[in-house]
Amino acid sequence: MGPTITLHMLLGTLIGWGLLSPLAKSRGWAMGPVDDWESGSQGWIVWVSLAIMLADSVINLGWLVVRSLTSYGPQVYNNLQENIRNGNMWGIFGFRQSQNASYTALSSSEHFTPQNLYSRSRSVSPSRKRHEKEELHEIDAPPAHLVSNRAVLGLLLLSIVFCVFAIRLVFGALVPFYAIFLSIILALLLSVMGVRAQGETDLNPVSGISKLTQLAFALVIPSSNPNSVTVNLLAGAVSEAGALQAGDMMQDLKTGHLLGASPKAQFYGQIIGSAVGAVVSAGVYTLYTSVYEIPGGMFKVPTGYVWIFTARLVIGKGLPRMAWEWALGAGCLFAILTLLRIKGQGRWWQAWIPGGIAVAVGLFCDLESVRRKPH
Repeated sequence: MGPTITLHMLLGTLIGWGLLSPLAKSRGWAMGPVDDWESGSQGWIVWVSLAIMLADSVINLGWLVVRSLTSYGPQVYNNLQENIRNGNMWGIFGFRQSQNASYTALSSSEHFTPQNLYSRSRSVSPSRKRHEKEELHEIDAPPAHLVSNRAVLGLLLLSIVFCVFAIRLVFGALVPFYAIFLSIILALLLSVMGVRAQGETDLNPVSGISKLTQLAFALVIPSSNPNSVTVNLLAGAVSEAGALQAGDMMQDLKTGHLLGASPKAQFYGQIIGSAVGAVVSAGVYTLYTSVYEIPGGMFKVPTGYVWIFTARLVIGKGLPRMAWEWALGAGCLFAILTLLRIKGQGRWWQAWIPGGIAVAVGLFCDLESVRRKPH
């Protein structure tokens, strides 16, 4: 986090607590105590912050999709056509036919001199050279240390089944099956986007990904459904968890690749760590809730309010007075500013245009929480 993002967060804090909070309090839009998330100005500000987050997320992720399609779409289409022409059905789905490496005996009468090798290399067709070059670039670990496609596919299906079972076990009939499967599909697609964004910018936009999923589920689950908020929260949680874990794993695999570690060992280590971490984190949370009140004075958990307020915002439930009008205006303004930031990538003036996520975070972070945070 550099000075630019910090200054943008400071700008959001000044707008939120120096302008919007006094305005909402004086106009009677938030009559409760200032630090009350339900009826105070702090809760009122969150709606504006969420609208800015949604606008920034939709524009940035949309640009990422468009750029990926324009850059790699023709190549993927050509590879698809080639696999169809060659009858390679496995290649269509990204699987490769197994090729056993072997040695070829050379004739003892054939002598290889530099001139002979040069003439032989010139006789190889350009397509063959390109194919051999691609094969050389694709080798990043010995075959014994790679995870097979069969193992990846099997474990992926097993994890999906376990996810569906766990959600149904905890929430029962509150969440329909089609909503669970749709959230998993969105999580898989958005995880690819998150990994690509992290590889290009070193930032995984998990917050925007979850908000985008919540926005999509607002169109799928009608607001008349009594469980619409619960389903919306669950869908966002599944997508954010998938994108976050995918980004962390890609970082670990990249680091391991640079250090010469085995991808297979890292892969199964991640599975073991995820299984143990899920149990340990639930136990640690139970210990905390047995000692402290959450949310409470020491642990306000502002992100939890952001999540539930996002669900209410996209569904249109529980909005205080004038929150919808200000949220809509802020969203439109920062949609334009985000487009300008995308247009100005690599130019000197981009840093002077406020970033949506940074300003939004500064809006709902109160100064008392910032003061208490250890540095």
